[in-house]
Amino acid sequence: MERQKKEKGNYKYIGEILLEMGVPQQKIHDALDDYKKRKPIGEIFMDLKMITPDQLQEALERQRRFAKMAIHKPMGTLLLEMGVTNYHGYMEVLSKHFNMAIVSLRGFSPSASCQRAIGKAYAQRHQIVVLENDLKGIKLALAEPNPLVMDEIRRAFPSGKRVEFCLADRFEIGNCLREI
Repeated sequence: MERQKKEKGNYKYIGEILLEMGVPQQKIHDALDDYKKRKPIGEIFMDLKMITPDQLQEALERQRRFAKMAIHKPMGTLLLEMGVTNYHGYMEVLSKHFNMAIVSLRGFSPSASCQRAIGKAYAQRHQIVVLENDLKGIKLALAEPNPLVMDEIRRAFPSGKRVEFCLADRFEIGNCLREI
């Protein structure tokens, strides 16, 4: 709380602060999920003043209508479709929700040997670029965080290997994947 107060106007979520302090990303995710403290995406949009309470209510209503048809529509996707936010804002909210840094892949040359760690087909299907891979850890850029995919990736590596996820623009990820 003290650290949040010192930021003066630049409010940070607890996950962001813990990440800056060096707490592993997975421990933060587990704690937020175990204690049900992960802030909903719609509320983060409102905290950042990207949408109004009325826009959130409209999106929630649309989400309920889709759910009645057995269609899952993520809040961020709905807000994009409604035209009340843009892709950059959406990425910023995902970054805060999932405690992931946003990285630019402009000028990044992906390594085919690094990419083999997750496989070409898997990377294409889930839009993932391996940024770094060594004995201690692997760092991956995702276009769209998916908790199931992230868990699958974590389980694919030895338990002592640190797995870190970042967000990157889907077009930049696509360009990197075409380079390999």
